[in-house]
Amino acid sequence: MALKAKKNINRRLFVIILIIAILFKLSLFIFGAMRIPNSVFAPDTETYLTTAKAIYTDGVFGVKDIDNSFKYEVFRTPGYPVFLAFFHNSMKIPFNGIILLQALLTVLAGLITYKIAIEIDYRIGILSMAIVLLDPPTAVYSLMLLTESLFLFLSVLFIYIFIRYLKNGRLRLIALSALILAIATYVRPINYFLGLGVAVFIIYANIPHNFQKTIIHLIVFLSIIYSSLGIWQIRNYQRAKTNLFATVIQNNPAGFGLANVVEKSDNYFTQGLNYLKDAGQSFVNLMTLPGSLKYYKSKFFGILGKIVFYPWMVFWLIGFLVGCAKIKRNIYYQFLLYFILYFAAVTVIGIPLVAGERFRIPMVCPIAVISAYGWLLIRNYFAPRGD
Repeated sequence: MALKAKKNINRRLFVIILIIAILFKLSLFIFGAMRIPNSVFAPDTETYLTTAKAIYTDGVFGVKDIDNSFKYEVFRTPGYPVFLAFFHNSMKIPFNGIILLQALLTVLAGLITYKIAIEIDYRIGILSMAIVLLDPPTAVYSLMLLTESLFLFLSVLFIYIFIRYLKNGRLRLIALSALILAIATYVRPINYFLGLGVAVFIIYANIPHNFQKTIIHLIVFLSIIYSSLGIWQIRNYQRAKTNLFATVIQNNPAGFGLANVVEKSDNYFTQGLNYLKDAGQSFVNLMTLPGSLKYYKSKFFGILGKIVFYPWMVFWLIGFLVGCAKIKRNIYYQFLLYFILYFAAVTVIGIPLVAGERFRIPMVCPIAVISAYGWLLIRNYFAPRGD
């Protein structure tokens, strides 16, 4: 009876959190996207809309010049413009409808996070889901015409499939995870080297048990990812004579790179300290900035955001730090932390000056699961003990 009662409580809590999250996202949508229509636009939005229109009207990923010739796009990748071309240009869904669709993707990401968590430990499922669903930066950026929601959904889906692979070692799961990772890379090219990173983890996870199986899975995984991405690199070389998958980092004015922003010194020790200082500050900003409602241009909501968002950030951060300290030999938590470290490293090295809450969004799922694990440990530590 006690077990049945606990399951009923968990179901009710699951539904309550889901309802609260939906109301939270809808309230931001009503105030932001509907009351301040321009809040859905960001500096990057125009590029996505222009290329989406070109994909729909001409089947070309590029921008039409005055003489009707095309300047082929290599700065960005076509994943999100294809998303917009299908739902906005083809299906005629207005921008507010696209925003609602993106909010739905973040809800699905929260539900998949729940599945990931219970694959590891059923006790952390609901809190993991809540941290993703109520994450302020995820909610705010999902209400803009940007890649964040689609990329988050694909990233969480990849993590879920890969965790399932780690549990049962099936080849079809490693193949499916590679395909999802390749698709996500077409949305945001920051994933380009993640395939190599995950390949290292496949070796780490499998090679002590079965060398031949490890090699086969490694070949399948890397072949699917980099053959899929190689197709686009061939296209870029043919159209723009560049071997790169995308030139966004090289040409992004915000992407100065850590090596270029660190203060130079002839003393190697001082130079090393400068690197540590700037990289450390960038990392702290990435992991601790709570997000804001500044895009809605309301003093009241700006203050409300600070009152709510800072305590929420402190809450999940405490659990995350405790969880990281207690990961030990658990292969699933190790992979989640590995995933976080990849994105943190790429962000700090590539765009240290703008590292902030927006670039933490792809990491919100593994952060949530590890944080929930940390809070489980904290609860168990303070729980009353029998004699």
